[in-house]
Amino acid sequence: MLDLFAGSGSLGIESLSRGCNLAYFVDRSYRSISLVEYNIKGLKISGKKYKIIKSDVFKFLRFYRELKWDILFIDPPYKIKSDIMIEIFGAISEKKITGSDTLIIYECFFKRVVEEEIKKLNLIKESRMGDKKVLYLSPY
Repeated sequence: MLDLFAGSGSLGIESLSRGCNLAYFVDRSYRSISLVEYNIKGLKISGKKYKIIKSDVFKFLRFYRELKWDILFIDPPYKIKSDIMIEIFGAISEKKITGSDTLIIYECFFKRVVEEEIKKLNLIKESRMGDKKVLYLSPY
């Protein structure tokens, strides 16, 4: 699984605790990367099961080609600009890191208008939790 905008790493760490074989955590914030490292070390998870990458998410997506991911978690800051998300989802839709069965989970503010952002992906399901909207997407 690939945790983009990893923050504390909670989504990826939860996946590892439930049997995920490999998780990558990507965030550009030094503070977030340090928090992921702290949280994961406290759980004594094998270093072979995860990789923490300090990088801008869009740059990571443009240049990374090693694996095709089963699950992508995308939980950007609520105030991220739509044009940035359009670029990110455009890079994801190119299928260089996704397969036909990849599940993309996008969390955002419930009032966010996302149709333009996700237009290159297939919307499977949408749900709401508090002030979050959760979209389940797949590549076409």
